[in-house]
Amino acid sequence: MPIDPQAAAFIAAANESGAQPVETLSITQARLSGMTYLDLQGAPEQVARVEHRFIPGPTADLPVRIYYPEAGEGPFPAIVWYHGSGWVICNIEVNDVPARAIANRSGCVVIAVNYQKAPEHPFPVPLDDCFATLQWTTENAGRLGIDPDRIAVGGDSAGGNLAAAVALRANAEGGPAIAFQVLIYPVTNYAFDTESYEANAEGYLLQRESMRFFWDQYLESPSDGANPYASPLRAESLAGLPPAFVATAEFDPLLDEGEAYAARLADAGVGVRLTRYEGMVHGFFLMNGVLDTAETLFDDAGSALRGAMNGERSAATSRGRSGSDAQAPTGTGHGERGTAVLSRRR
Repeated sequence: MPIDPQAAAFIAAANESGAQPVETLSITQARLSGMTYLDLQGAPEQVARVEHRFIPGPTADLPVRIYYPEAGEGPFPAIVWYHGSGWVICNIEVNDVPARAIANRSGCVVIAVNYQKAPEHPFPVPLDDCFATLQWTTENAGRLGIDPDRIAVGGDSAGGNLAAAVALRANAEGGPAIAFQVLIYPVTNYAFDTESYEANAEGYLLQRESMRFFWDQYLESPSDGANPYASPLRAESLAGLPPAFVATAEFDPLLDEGEAYAARLADAGVGVRLTRYEGMVHGFFLMNGVLDTAETLFDDAGSALRGAMNGERSAATSRGRSGSDAQAPTGTGHGERGTAVLSRRR
């Protein structure tokens, strides 16, 4: 499919304005560029309330924002949210609009954490912060009005990487229990040689060299890239992980690794709903003010999360509400629960 006209128009305007790829910038400049996502978002949705707190982390207190959905009564299901960043840029302010949308559309409390960033705090510090936030949420569920048996994790891009790694770690360490994963175009592997990396190496906002830049900041040594907590796709087994909603973007270097992770989850017997957003580019989750498909993603992720938290039929059997029917079941003999259904959204 061709690139979405709204996405093409935005890229053309960004090029005309002289916007530079993140890999050509200093860390300070890169962080300032990440804040421009605020200009690409629509008006924030009203939620019941937002609480601002600091919680104890392994090496520092961590800022969190807690979003309560406008409708419903507690105890609520919840999702601990890890924002996209390349592990380097952005913060919970940039994710405020999506966090509000996910809260309202899923009926979940959203706990968004501003984990510490590389290069000052390389792997595994951001992961440790994110895992500590899950632990804190579980331990304080009663005081927060949250059902401790219905806590999910989620994130976009590097945040999706952290959510997947948190789920792996919780599974390996015997808890906390996680009910569901929401992985928005997640980073899953320290590698740059997939077909989507080749096809989308330049010209679609996130570039192959941008990802090299981000990985270089995150990892103290390239050998850390083999650690499954940095590269979840390299985990020996994904058995026992919570079911997942995985979203990918067609014109994204990370397309193949996101879909490969969904396939591996399915092969391990994990229920997966995989949705590819055709014509879309990396970062569109943060661009609902200029890309209509971002609102579609809010709806889809919220619906999948709401269904999982309300005990509805496995997300693995879901299909997109528009676009083509599912084309690529990737489960191998695990029955309905282990089938990754690829739906395409335009």
